[in-house]
Amino acid sequence: MRVPVRKRPPTTTHQRVGIGQVTTVPFRLTLNDLPGPPHHPRCTLLVMPREMDIANCDELYGAVCDAVDLRRDRTNVLILDFTRTIFTDSRGARLISATREYAERAGIAVRLAVEEDGVVRRVVTLTGVRRDVPVFGSVADAVAGEDELWARD
Repeated sequence: MRVPVRKRPPTTTHQRVGIGQVTTVPFRLTLNDLPGPPHHPRCTLLVMPREMDIANCDELYGAVCDAVDLRRDRTNVLILDFTRTIFTDSRGARLISATREYAERAGIAVRLAVEEDGVVRRVVTLTGVRRDVPVFGSVADAVAGEDELWARD
């Protein structure tokens, strides 16, 4: 079942102090309930946008919190699917950490699905996020909760 989280505003360009022109790129988040064997927890998949940076991370965090609130009673695990994300910076790492904290307060665990050679993998490694959030090489592995890419330190 697909549920749109929130309508996004059209693309806008505006001035921010110290960084010049910032183009806000609209994105659409889609939630999917993932069926799985009975012994697996109820999972919700949230497919992340292709690019994450200062232009969209604040709005994206609001949308992720909305998703957590919508699924609070219907899920045990929120999987953030970064397999299609081609760019993120440290703001993406902060978003993952903040999402983990928010979801844990709701009793929901967070797992990441990332490309093994992608930019998200490098960001979660360099920033240390992987120590707090389980990282998997595919959505299927994240649902199963097995074959974590790294043993956590």
